[in-house]
Amino acid sequence: MPAVIEGRDRYGVLLAADATIPREVFRDCTRLFLENNAGRMPPGIERGIADVLSTIQVNGTHVTLGAPLPPNERNRDWARLHLFATNPDYYAKLRILLYNLQKGMDEDAAYTNAFGKPLAEMEKEVDTHMAAANFETAAVDAKALSAQRDYRDEQPLLTAEVQLALADLLLDNRSVTAYQALIQQKENLAAAYEGLALLAMRDKHPDEARGYFAEAIQAGTPSPRSYLEYARLEPDNKKALDALEKALKLNPKLADTYALIGARQSDPVKRIQYLQKAAERSPRDASRWEELAKACLEQHAYEEAAKAWRNAEQAANTHEERDRMTAARRAIEQQRLDWKEAERQRLAAEHEQEIRRLKDKAIADLRAAEAKVNQGKGPQPDKDHVVPWWDGPKPDGKVAGTLKRVDCRGKSMRLVIETSDQKLKTFSLNDPSNVPITGGGEQTLACGPQKPRRVVVEYFARHSAGSAGEVATIQFP
Repeated sequence: MPAVIEGRDRYGVLLAADATIPREVFRDCTRLFLENNAGRMPPGIERGIADVLSTIQVNGTHVTLGAPLPPNERNRDWARLHLFATNPDYYAKLRILLYNLQKGMDEDAAYTNAFGKPLAEMEKEVDTHMAAANFETAAVDAKALSAQRDYRDEQPLLTAEVQLALADLLLDNRSVTAYQALIQQKENLAAAYEGLALLAMRDKHPDEARGYFAEAIQAGTPSPRSYLEYARLEPDNKKALDALEKALKLNPKLADTYALIGARQSDPVKRIQYLQKAAERSPRDASRWEELAKACLEQHAYEEAAKAWRNAEQAANTHEERDRMTAARRAIEQQRLDWKEAERQRLAAEHEQEIRRLKDKAIADLRAAEAKVNQGKGPQPDKDHVVPWWDGPKPDGKVAGTLKRVDCRGKSMRLVIETSDQKLKTFSLNDPSNVPITGGGEQTLACGPQKPRRVVVEYFARHSAGSAGEVATIQFP
């Protein structure tokens, strides 16, 4: 049986009347104090503190440290802390060393900062101290006794209180019997149901445990543990979260409550917030920081993940665990760069896809507009068959030949054309700006004799003095 027993709602120590308190009790109590009140320090330092305090001697206000362990129990960790706690040159500096180590400072730097000597030199002094085997004690300061603080009037214990105290040790079937008796007597119902629930959990009967926790809650338990453990076992998310909120109101310092709320969150941001609170309330638990770091990485919160890994390193209890946390922290920068590149590629692909979508939409819209315009029209004309366009009067005749001369008379002109039978014909051009000229080459008419070039003239039979007709169109083949 351990020296300190974890009971239903507190730790307990079993002692025979007038018996000396065993060293194991002081050692286990020291470990509990460290676990709940100090930052993580190297395992050898924590073991040494527990061993040194296991032989503490208290006589009224007089406290003595350093009584040696039995020879077969002495070890290097104990000798190191014995030297620091009993040597007048080091005792006052010991708290500086412990503070530095709790803050995660490198051991060599922490020793140098506290003692003015590096770790290697201090370890040589530990060797000398252990070899000399001259283990002296040292008196330490203690508070004066206070009648109000240190003395209480004895109060008689009721039978039900004694039954509950014994049952709360959670020993074996004796506790089950005691709790059931209290329930039959309708005494301390909430506590009795909670005790039965904890025993059922220990025996791996979760459904039975959940039922007992529900009974404890129904009985109005003031214990946050009943709500917390009930939520741990409850599959219904709403019922579990309601129970956890109640546990928070009863005790807002429990790390497990925040961790369980975080685990049931669908919003990743809220989940991280609750995991952060859980880790802060249990700073020595490396698994809390690791869970937080992984949650941050899932959301690509690399800076926050690095901080969590750093705290996990500090909380690690073994060198192997610390090395694993360190490797995870160092890998974050590459993870960040990989994610950044993947995100760049993703955005580029999305941009290209959006451009393609817009192009496809524009083409589809154009096709739709064309279809709407063409809706109801007849068959499209043959593209190879060109029909001349003309809305004016139809010319009366056409002559082909060689343009010989252009006579200009103010704004009007006269064209002199030699036909194929070598006859000259004259055609009037009253308004040159309204007569279309088509064909290749020069499409303007200059006054005077012309370089010989072929011409086709359509004309209206409007005879005037010296004119065979009025020009309608001119084409240079």
